[in-house]
Amino acid sequence: MEYVAAVYLMAAVLLGAAGASKAITPEPASAALARLQLYHRQWAVRLLGLVELVVAVSAFIIGGTVPATALAALYAGFAVVAAAMARSGSAEPCGCFGRVEMPATRRHVVVNILAAVVGLTAASWPVEAVDNLFDTQQWLLAPFAVVVVGGAYGVFAWLSQSGPQAVRS
Repeated sequence: MEYVAAVYLMAAVLLGAAGASKAITPEPASAALARLQLYHRQWAVRLLGLVELVVAVSAFIIGGTVPATALAALYAGFAVVAAAMARSGSAEPCGCFGRVEMPATRRHVVVNILAAVVGLTAASWPVEAVDNLFDTQQWLLAPFAVVVVGGAYGVFAWLSQSGPQAVRS
């Protein structure tokens, strides 16, 4: 179960980082949503960012099926929006990480779909709160945290690379 927890919490770290970025700097995400002719008020983008942040923190502190299901639902929605952005062929930033300039690509779609699947898996076999994961072996929390944060950073770095995965017209 710790393997599922590690990947699930990597997705939660990414969700929390993206949420905090949107809550602080909603303009890029608002502009990206406007290009898709979706509701794009800055207050709504800030609220979405706060919801993402609450779900991410809940995954760590509360655990269980509710945060995992919410994480899966958010990532499924992001997969649809990322697919629409990637399909448009625009090189404009997606706004998912605030001011970080990265266009939505097939990579975004794949990561969002995989994160949604991981969220559903974590909801099916509920992942406990982090402080309960290693009850008898607390010393494992530090290496576990390094794996989770390092893995999330690796995914972020991969998403922010430009290259042949970028969809352009």
